[in-house]
Amino acid sequence: MARTHRQPMEIRPPAPRGALSQWLERRGISLSQQLRIVQWGLPVLLSLIVFVDEIREHLLEKREWVFSQNFLAEVIFFGILGPIAVFLVLWWVRGEWRERERAQAVLRQTYNQLAEAQARLTDLHRQRGELLNRVLRIQEEERRRVAREIHDELGQLLTGLSLHLRHYQETAPPEFPQMREQMAYLNDLVQQTMDQAHRIIVDLRPTSLDDYGLLPALEEELQKRLDPLGIAYQVRVIGDSNCLPPEQATAAFRIVQEAITNIIRHAHAQQVTVTLRCDGSACELLVEDDGLGLGQASTGETGYQGMGILGMQERAAAMGGSVTVGPREPRGTRVLVQLPVVSGPPAGGAWPDATHPSARAETPALG
Repeated sequence: MARTHRQPMEIRPPAPRGALSQWLERRGISLSQQLRIVQWGLPVLLSLIVFVDEIREHLLEKREWVFSQNFLAEVIFFGILGPIAVFLVLWWVRGEWRERERAQAVLRQTYNQLAEAQARLTDLHRQRGELLNRVLRIQEEERRRVAREIHDELGQLLTGLSLHLRHYQETAPPEFPQMREQMAYLNDLVQQTMDQAHRIIVDLRPTSLDDYGLLPALEEELQKRLDPLGIAYQVRVIGDSNCLPPEQATAAFRIVQEAITNIIRHAHAQQVTVTLRCDGSACELLVEDDGLGLGQASTGETGYQGMGILGMQERAAAMGGSVTVGPREPRGTRVLVQLPVVSGPPAGGAWPDATHPSARAETPALG
């Protein structure tokens, strides 16, 4: 996400300067003053040349009278009208040059303003990325803390309550069968509450993600959410599935989790395939389904075209990666997650890919 700031730069006129013009400019005569000198000096010089040549030709050589028709016609045409025409042309050229200089100044100012705005935008983008990283990190830490408190505190209380209810159920007098039934019913409610608390803990922070790594967590997530719906799934592994550090493994898991949510809500798929490929520099996750596809699926607020895909892209961008959503041939949708592997400890776990039960097949590449 890091970007280099573009510094304001000066825009110079593209036309090259002559040696004489540069020499005059070094001596304090600007280009505007040089054009003014040329504008006035060249017509005067032309007039002097014409007058001298006409006097030599008509008055000295031909011995004509000073007010002769030939002499006056050539002097007026070549010595007066000609220089005036040159003056007007140079006046127009100088005006065009001034307009060009003003346009160059406006362009230079606009470019510098855009460069400064780009620098500010880049800085804001960097700050936004840092803030998003911090928010996601705090969110996962809070999820982990809440899950731990539910497990340690609420779990112990419910376990103790269940044991006491079972004890009172077993020690209740035989002549009070209704009391035994009520105790058994209350104990069933406590067991259901414990099961629900366990599901909440897993939803907040899958323990397998921290204990075993990304691959077992994905397998558990697919089994938990797709098996009850009758959706078949397959997990493919290429390379080392534990190459991602914990934060990136968490981001990858959350992105796949959101993709599975979109499939369940909108795709009406029958088959889901998750392909995980990792090497020393990058990790790719490909989630494919055979559902309706982007064009036919109902896209609500959390659909592929809504906040779901935006959330996946933001989470991947926070880790320096990307998410690409597109159609799958012949039908369905494919979500490609690309994350760079940064230096750090592995995402936990000791399952080798070749022996882990989730490594059901291998493919040569992610399409």
